[in-house]
Amino acid sequence: MPDFNAGSIVPSTRDLLQVLSTRRKNMALVGLVGSETPEEDAARLNELNISALAFAEAGLAMQVAARATKTVPSLCLARVGDRDGALSARYYGADGVCIDATLPLDDWDRLAKGARTMRMLPLALAEGQDGAEAAVKAGARAVLVRGASAEVVIATVASLPRTLTVVAEVLSADADALRRLVGHVDAAIVPPAVHTAKDFPALVAEVDP
Repeated sequence: MPDFNAGSIVPSTRDLLQVLSTRRKNMALVGLVGSETPEEDAARLNELNISALAFAEAGLAMQVAARATKTVPSLCLARVGDRDGALSARYYGADGVCIDATLPLDDWDRLAKGARTMRMLPLALAEGQDGAEAAVKAGARAVLVRGASAEVVIATVASLPRTLTVVAEVLSADADALRRLVGHVDAAIVPPAVHTAKDFPALVAEVDP
């Protein structure tokens, strides 16, 4: 049973797709917020005019941060595999959820439709070339491509149509890795080690003006 009251869930009012879709003219930065000081981190990132927030999982950290910023969209990076997962993400404040792109098409479509009924953006989660191709076949409007390096992500997204909004998550990315993604993706997840650095405002001005 879900550990939340599904009846209290209200649809999202923040448009995550709009802030992520840059047509690769620049790169939207999505700050990954940890669980220790989510309210302070969200407020700081909001002051820097970051495009969106990301969270490793649905929970109180997301809820606190979502309430602190009010207008900045939130993305839940946890893999959603069923309806309860999508409901939980929305309950805690997500405006977008990641659904495994390699699921059978009927399952992906069912979960995506469920997310859209709550006005969340369903992103196809791709962790390789097969997932990226599956995202296209599923008719996803946005895909989150997860990879070990900027080069891996760039190779994975090379064949994707430019009409598809691409969000990159490079594991343990540094600022240089994020810079290498510019022109190849619409948006990128920014780890705390990067967005808490003193020179992060300069990176925002450079790639996400």
